[in-house]
Amino acid sequence: MFSFRNLVLSSLRLSNVAKNYNSVNRIGNVFPAVLNFSSTSTSQSLFRGVQHCSPLINTNTSILSSVSTVLNNLAFKASPSLQPIRSVTKWSLKKGKRKTVKAVVDRFYRLAWGAWIRPMVGRKKHHWRKTAKRKIRAQKHVFCNATQSTLLDKMVTKYWRKRRFYVDDIYEPYHQREEYYASAVKPH
Repeated sequence: MFSFRNLVLSSLRLSNVAKNYNSVNRIGNVFPAVLNFSSTSTSQSLFRGVQHCSPLINTNTSILSSVSTVLNNLAFKASPSLQPIRSVTKWSLKKGKRKTVKAVVDRFYRLAWGAWIRPMVGRKKHHWRKTAKRKIRAQKHVFCNATQSTLLDKMVTKYWRKRRFYVDDIYEPYHQREEYYASAVKPH
């Protein structure tokens, strides 16, 4: 709440009031709307609070109108999501089929026995601070766990779940796993 009071102080350009903590509390007591977000007319109650303390603060209507728009935007705008959404499209608009999440295909690789692998996190970041051993270790790949592999399988279509055959595939030795029933070549 202290930062919101500072926002109101700076938006009103309170040059007459000292900027110490006591004056901030006094202004918080004068402006009840600063502390009350439940009212729908926050800007109107703020305007009434400013009218009551006119000897304390020099105001004009253009500043008050800008404060009211700022308060309306703060009170009624939904908070933006910081993480982009990578959800599955259940039905495409053209054919009505599921769609592959392209970020999965770009960032992960599926082995023939169903495991997904990915490079180490941050392998291209801050090379100046990493040692040579750590740079080499960062180029290696790691397995996703079973829960993540199941989720990634749901995020791609059947086309990407099938085995992909490439010329000179560097992952060729890792496509077979004898202890896993789906990729075992030798009978048990």
